[in-house]
Amino acid sequence: MQFIVSQARKEGMISTGIDLFLAALPAVFIIVGYVSFSEPWRLDDEMINYIASGILIAFICVSAFFRLQALRKISALSGIKAATLYRNCIIICVCFFALALVLNYLYPREPDADGGQSDNPFAAIFGLALFVGVIYIIVAWFRINFSLARVSGVSTFRTYVWLCVGLFVLNILCNVALYGLFAYKLQTGAEPASALVIVVVLSKMLLPFAALIITGSVHLLAWSKIEWIRAEVSFLNFINLL
Repeated sequence: MQFIVSQARKEGMISTGIDLFLAALPAVFIIVGYVSFSEPWRLDDEMINYIASGILIAFICVSAFFRLQALRKISALSGIKAATLYRNCIIICVCFFALALVLNYLYPREPDADGGQSDNPFAAIFGLALFVGVIYIIVAWFRINFSLARVSGVSTFRTYVWLCVGLFVLNILCNVALYGLFAYKLQTGAEPASALVIVVVLSKMLLPFAALIITGSVHLLAWSKIEWIRAEVSFLNFINLL
């Protein structure tokens, strides 16, 4: 059993390590771009964009594979449904990605005779299904991490969850503050304080990447702390054992 726990911990750390690398890479490009060229670094060549996108998708797939393997081992030892929930989330993401590609191919957003955008007859249905899918993924994400915290005794998983929630709310507040500055300028015609503008703009640009790096580091720390897994036996499983 200890060997399986060790393997699960290693696979979870590999997955979160990849996530942390992917989160840090864009921030590095932005910082290097501003230092070297006074603007964010961009990939202008279409072929390079395709290659970079392919590499990014490959990293995401590898990360998802290792995390699913780790969750399968922990689920088998503990009886929680973490692996099933995570697998369902992957299926939902793949289905929506494929469906979006198909709809974009069948109903490309091209200007119509009036100069507007042609309507997609399935846009409302797709949007509603996407909303339901996102809600499922969020609930599954909470359940997975709280279950991991419960069966492993590592409270860092809970810290990771609430840290993500807190930084998400902070990011929303920064967006609201930025829109507030624009609204203030439009209504009064006066320029807001330069220091305030700089702080808000930098927060808007760097906060998402900083949040991903911070939460990714905490998530990696949580996986590294797993030393044992407690089996959970439900009432139904107990009856089956009898």
